[in-house]
Amino acid sequence: MRGRPLAGLLLAGAAGLGAFALLAPDAPPATVVLASGARPAPSPVLQMIGLAAPISAEPTPATAVPSDAAAEASLLARLATLREAALPELEAFARRWPGRAAAVYEALASRWAQQRLHLSALQALARAPLDEAARARLRQQLLDHWADTAPDQAARWALAGGETAQLGPLQDRWLHQDARSAALFATQLPPGDVRQALLEEGLSRWLAQDGPGGRDWLRATAPSAELDAWLARYAASDELAREAPAEALDLVARISAPERRWAAWQALAGHLHDIDPAQAAAWLSRAPGLTPMERQQLIDGLR
Repeated sequence: MRGRPLAGLLLAGAAGLGAFALLAPDAPPATVVLASGARPAPSPVLQMIGLAAPISAEPTPATAVPSDAAAEASLLARLATLREAALPELEAFARRWPGRAAAVYEALASRWAQQRLHLSALQALARAPLDEAARARLRQQLLDHWADTAPDQAARWALAGGETAQLGPLQDRWLHQDARSAALFATQLPPGDVRQALLEEGLSRWLAQDGPGGRDWLRATAPSAELDAWLARYAASDELAREAPAEALDLVARISAPERRWAAWQALAGHLHDIDPAQAAAWLSRAPGLTPMERQQLIDGLR
């Protein structure tokens, strides 16, 4: 009789273990994935007893990766306030997003040009990680703007940096604004073809705008062989003989080469005779620098 209760307990225990084995599989169940790819929400009971993580009120966002547009906007804002100090960030941006680099540098150059920071913009372009075609295009746009707004600064920059190819276009814009200053700038250039061309063009434009002022400068300047050819054409011209014959005589006398000066005297004498034959001899009698024999030779040549 006593064995029966014990046996019954053993049978009950075996039944309980069997049931537990049926309820607890050897491997954890596979994760259920919804059609949308999201995991199902865990049971509130499992959350309460600590077998599942509680769901936060708001999902944790993924780490934000800045887009090129957002990075560009932020960078332009920093460039506006930090200027040169933000250039390393700009260069890093250009390397990361090369497709946007030219547009950002163009925006920078335009903004700095409006602020008259042309030199800083040129320096930024010089170190920019751009292809050479884009760099050359932006550089030329910047130089054109600089030439329109401050051509004297641009020309002096070109001279100091040995940018002789840029001097012609820069001086041309300068001549439209201040021919006198542009012409005098040409006298500071080193000797050579560039100086000769810019000096002659500058003087021609200056005299066309302010003849008396330009001629005053010529008369105050020591005779120069580099100006002989140009001065012979200008001083012995029919136009100047009609406009200011006395000044034409003074300028011909300033030609340094004797042969060229004599040819200019002959040309001027012929223009004076064509203008007023009765007064030509009187004008030539006042010509400076001529010997009596030369003066008479010119007058006799008019007959």
